[in-house]
Amino acid sequence: MKRQKGEPYLIFARKFRPETFDEVVGQESTTQILRNAIRTGRIPQSFLFAGPRGVGKTSTARILAKALNCVKGPAPAPCNECEICREITRAISLDVLEVDGASNRGIEEIRTLRENVKFKPAQSRFKIYIIDEVHMLTGEAFNALLKTLEEPPEHVKFIFATTEPHKVPLTILSRCQRFNFKRIPTERIVQKLEEVAKAEGLAPEPKALFLMARSSDGSLRDAETLLDQLGALSGGEIGEEDVLFALGLAGEEVYFELLEALHRKDAQKILSLVKQLYESGKDLVQFGRGLYEFFRNLLLLRMGQGMEAFLEMSEESEKRLASFKDTFSREELLLILSLFQNLQGDLRRSLASPKLLLETALLKLLHLEGLHEVRELLETVEETPKGPGPFGMAPPPAPRDASQIACLPARQASSSPRESAGTPRPGGEGTDPPSVPAYTLETVQRIWPQVLEVIKTREMSTGMFLAEAEPIEVTGNLVVLGLPEEFQFHREMLERTEKRKLIEGVFSQFLGGAPQIQLVTTRLAQGENPGAAHPPKEAPKLPEIVRQAMDIFQGSKIVRADE
Repeated sequence: MKRQKGEPYLIFARKFRPETFDEVVGQESTTQILRNAIRTGRIPQSFLFAGPRGVGKTSTARILAKALNCVKGPAPAPCNECEICREITRAISLDVLEVDGASNRGIEEIRTLRENVKFKPAQSRFKIYIIDEVHMLTGEAFNALLKTLEEPPEHVKFIFATTEPHKVPLTILSRCQRFNFKRIPTERIVQKLEEVAKAEGLAPEPKALFLMARSSDGSLRDAETLLDQLGALSGGEIGEEDVLFALGLAGEEVYFELLEALHRKDAQKILSLVKQLYESGKDLVQFGRGLYEFFRNLLLLRMGQGMEAFLEMSEESEKRLASFKDTFSREELLLILSLFQNLQGDLRRSLASPKLLLETALLKLLHLEGLHEVRELLETVEETPKGPGPFGMAPPPAPRDASQIACLPARQASSSPRESAGTPRPGGEGTDPPSVPAYTLETVQRIWPQVLEVIKTREMSTGMFLAEAEPIEVTGNLVVLGLPEEFQFHREMLERTEKRKLIEGVFSQFLGGAPQIQLVTTRLAQGENPGAAHPPKEAPKLPEIVRQAMDIFQGSKIVRADE
């Protein structure tokens, strides 16, 4: 099908446009339904073709128009020989009107269309309106189209095409039969490109065809356009390097070199590869996207047999990538994919130079072995043997009577101007048994953030209540936690038996032994030194109905009380 001398040049996407339903690539279910509808005479008044760009929506609309208006029709297969078929193919038919919804989106254009539908077709069986990118019409234009679309004249058919069907009003969608066009598989695009290349006398390498098909993202039109461009660039012989140069992509070998450098923890090699890509003018955004796909393929191989079917790689590359599948764990690969996903967002927002962002992301991968799962840390905490804590306990201070603790200052070594007040815990009198490990306030304060995190993972509400407290005194195995007086409700909730046992159990995991917890109320000192002790201030009593409500809605607090 080479072009004859003097014949106008047509790009491949137009020259090899399908002329029958059988020639439409990758949309077999849709074309079969349309053929059956024509064969049985069950032809709706309006169609909606929805799907990605370059998958055959407009081409199928033209074929449908020919099938309906062909001299030998309506027929599932138009003859493409009669004058009507030839005019529709060349887009010059007076009865098949193609309207661009992006440039004819106003209400005036739709009003004109609504007036013209009243007139019968000039020579065809139906007057057919093909409106491309119909989602671009304004709301007023859609409203003007509603009545005509619901009850059009018998001689009129509407075919709408759109890449964004969610933008089409439901009132329009409900009046159309919808057909969803899907992305064309890579192998089907490769087959079509081979046919086009053979017809045009081109000699592309198999890897070059695969790269063109994969880069088109399921759009046959994009792949054919790229083949047309490379045919002119290379003079007929199309190699893998030609495709990489035209798309600004890095070769597959660069990804394997980078993976090998990550395996060896070779930061210098990683930075050198990024520098080469940057200086050679490669698109680092596309390279980051390729990295995401590369590690996605590695994760699929790591998941076991049967996942190879979801890879879009040559067998040679698949075997080579499989040799690295034990380099990272599944969890590490999931973290890497999350990191590269964030990288794509950073690259689009131009937070910094693409080179710096890519370098930073890759260097982060060198330190994955220093990361640990929260589950492992919790298991380590739970398996900590009972006994002296891991933080080196100091000798116990002189024991105090529980009644003495009621008025201890909030922080003896702190500048926080609070005093503590509370009711001593029953059974708190007496000295600690000699066998109980000694705790210090400094140790408890050091592990306090970890204690909170563990409690939150087990019972979030208890962790949120306890976050308002702070360790203020440690005597023997008794740990005193202070809560400001405005959190009286929190204290009451935490003093419940099951919550106290939870808190003491977590403290035991970190400190060893059998620590006991006492909750007291702290308040600001007025006119006194921060370290001075004062008797407790009795918390205001709440009405019973308020207490019941707060008991039901745990976590609530009073923000205003009118006395």
